[in-house]
Amino acid sequence: MDNANYGNEIDLELALQKAEGGESIDHTIVVPKQPPRLFRRGSSDISDTTYEEDEVMDLVTILCQSKAANIMVEAINSNPRGDGQPVISFIKEALKGGLHVVSANKTPLAHCDEINFQEVYWELQELAAQYGVKYMHESAVMDGVPIFSLWKNTMPHAKLTSIRGCLNSTTTMIITRMEGKLEIGGIGGSSFQVALDICKEMGIVEADESLDIDGYDAAVKLRALLVVLSASDEANRVILPTMDEIPKESIRSLKREDIKEAYANGKKKYRLVATANLIEEESNSNDTPTKRWEAAVRLQLIEPSDPLYNLTGADASVQLSTDVLGPVTVVSTNPTLKDTAYGLFSDIIRVAAEAK
Repeated sequence: MDNANYGNEIDLELALQKAEGGESIDHTIVVPKQPPRLFRRGSSDISDTTYEEDEVMDLVTILCQSKAANIMVEAINSNPRGDGQPVISFIKEALKGGLHVVSANKTPLAHCDEINFQEVYWELQELAAQYGVKYMHESAVMDGVPIFSLWKNTMPHAKLTSIRGCLNSTTTMIITRMEGKLEIGGIGGSSFQVALDICKEMGIVEADESLDIDGYDAAVKLRALLVVLSASDEANRVILPTMDEIPKESIRSLKREDIKEAYANGKKKYRLVATANLIEEESNSNDTPTKRWEAAVRLQLIEPSDPLYNLTGADASVQLSTDVLGPVTVVSTNPTLKDTAYGLFSDIIRVAAEAK
């Protein structure tokens, strides 16, 4: 075990020293990683070394002042039920200091500042534009699958009319484990609790398991998509639901007997499906009609012809419909941390290309 390869990590103290001395942040700050403790997604318990928030903020500030770096890559775990801090503050500090930001965090995309009634995402984009830098986030939803760049670069002037998908990989994995081999009577299917415990051992369950199994994570990702893909100009802006206004259904009550019965009755399967539809309402005045998103996360029975039907394991999928094109379906098959890392890498490449 002494010779085991645990990969590499950034030596934060060395990075601070270089930044304070006006040196460039280069490959010398990358050091062999120490043996990690058991990783659980959604937890800060990733390695034996932890840093206080003020230490990280100090590093960001020094990097901005010294110009020792030009891109900040952010992949900090944050609680989507919270206020998005300290991540949002880190990103703001970096943008104001002239650093491009590449982030894998979905919370800033979905979080609304209830005091100022402003979507944090658009506030961050406005800051980025003001200081001449980029804020990119391809890995924030579906582990780096190019949803945001697909929308931005290949679907110009299209208006989103609906979203439908399985956005939480953990619930798909749990249900797949409960299904077993349905085609031969559900042999090998686990109970909900056993399937959940297996997923915990795999390290794909949030530290707060309710985020996954009670639909909250899927709702956060759905709202993040709505915020980013909806029109940002004032004339076409639509009303977005708050997180509290998105109904969320749990998979806790699902039983193997329900799964077997559904399959016997037309080979149907259960999946936790996130949906959003654009609703246009008549206005009482001469103004343009009011548009609003109606969204929900529900446990649904789906037919064999449904694009979501064949999702298994940690697969995820989203389907976008527009006024001129669609539905366009994107599928992520058994994503890993490598997929998330590639999403970050692709954003870094785009920042570099656009900065030329």
